[in-house]
Amino acid sequence: VCGDHLQMCEWRKYPSPMTQSLIDNDVEQEAIDALMHTMEGSVESYRRYLRLKAKLMGLKKLGNWDIVAPLPKAPEKKYTWEESRREVVAAYKSFDPEWAAWVDEMYGRRHIDGEVRKGKRSGAFCATWLAGKSAYVLQSFNGQMGDVYTQAHELGHAVHAYLGGRNQKPSNYEIGSCIAECGSVFGELLLTDRLLAAVKTMEEKQAVIATVLDEFGMAAYQVSARVFFEKSMYDAIKAGKFLDGETVSSLWTAGRDKIYGDAVEWLPEMKWEWTMKVHYYIPNYRFYNYPYVYAQLFVFALYRLYKEQGKAFVPKMKTLLAAGSSRSPTELAKDIGFDVTSENFWRKGIQQFEELVDQLESTM
Repeated sequence: VCGDHLQMCEWRKYPSPMTQSLIDNDVEQEAIDALMHTMEGSVESYRRYLRLKAKLMGLKKLGNWDIVAPLPKAPEKKYTWEESRREVVAAYKSFDPEWAAWVDEMYGRRHIDGEVRKGKRSGAFCATWLAGKSAYVLQSFNGQMGDVYTQAHELGHAVHAYLGGRNQKPSNYEIGSCIAECGSVFGELLLTDRLLAAVKTMEEKQAVIATVLDEFGMAAYQVSARVFFEKSMYDAIKAGKFLDGETVSSLWTAGRDKIYGDAVEWLPEMKWEWTMKVHYYIPNYRFYNYPYVYAQLFVFALYRLYKEQGKAFVPKMKTLLAAGSSRSPTELAKDIGFDVTSENFWRKGIQQFEELVDQLESTM
């Protein structure tokens, strides 16, 4: 499964097994190297959060089953549909009234299927319509804080669709994986700032911050382990190793431990975690994972820039979302004054993460 790809890369004279993926995502090897070096160099920031979470949960160390568990003292607040609408629209309005109007229009036109009903598929997604006329969102709304975040996320995709669909033709609208989460994750961070401004107790504040840090930890750090894992499989074959189950498991745990270190206790069975779902390695979608790391850190860096520049950043963000696939991720970053081949840019994203960890620690 891995060997056939190495053979194909040799026939096509690709310099690395990642080259095909780089072409697909319109990014450069230097950018991905800078990204992954930044992730590997910042693992102590994530481990620090995991240790803080263990204290909040009354544990000496988190078990792998605790990594994304809700905090035990988190308030069980329920949101009505109208309350969720009010929070999400207000969060977007704090950034730009036009964005808020588009988001509110999605509710008004009943383009969000939030009903919980028998036979409905799980998950959530946003479907784009022609020429930016609107979009459609599917979710199952249960009134939990996570459902409000899901709405903010999917409606960020809708804003992206409004801007990109209205400014680009179908031939250059398809948004690459590295940029596709810009509107959605940005929306989550806007919602986070709004919710934090309104909290009444320390437990509420901890619950909001932990929600964001848990998601970032999985989407950026845990997924980085998968990137290291896939690369190590190709390296192992080049070194003449046979990839039986135990060997693949040892490669997975090595990639995992590069991220988590000794901050988490793992069940022995978790060495087989790579078999749990296709996301760890997809034969027909090589290096599926690094675009998700790129997207998370890219948006956290953008949000850091927004906090620094304020309203002057708004037109820059609109231009980025309106670009579709007409400009590469590197060009889009250059438009706002950054070089994605430099670790200095990616560090901005880590700084935004660390700021949230600091806020959590201040509540303890």
